[in-house]
Amino acid sequence: MAGSVFDSPLLGRLFATGELGRLFSDTAEVRAMLLVEGNLAKVQGDLGVIPEVSARAISRAAMEIQVDPAALAEETERNGVSVPALVAAFRKEMSAPEHAQYVHWGATSQDIMDTALMLRLRQVLSHAEADIREILASLASLADQHA
Repeated sequence: MAGSVFDSPLLGRLFATGELGRLFSDTAEVRAMLLVEGNLAKVQGDLGVIPEVSARAISRAAMEIQVDPAALAEETERNGVSVPALVAAFRKEMSAPEHAQYVHWGATSQDIMDTALMLRLRQVLSHAEADIREILASLASLADQHA
């Protein structure tokens, strides 16, 4: 049995998500959280909250490291959120403990999850705006033809 209509072989085509559906995959969520962690470190480095060299290393690693969402499942089950598992995996993959210690410095899991969601929702709004502009252009054309 599918967990939602979006995953259902029977009903999934009634609720197609198209390109936007990819923004809500586990992989997209992990990637967005990594981007947040990288940008957090960059800003903290600029402000002198963490060493600038560590901030650059974290920011670069956030763009390069690949974390398998399935590898986070067990710890996510224990914690109820995926961020602790992600941070642990990120630090391990960095292979630079002198810099990795500053990953997630001063942040909460909720900070990371909420900001990552907003990054993805911003893309949703961008797509929606493009669709609305296309609809408005079509409606304007029809109004001109049938005025």
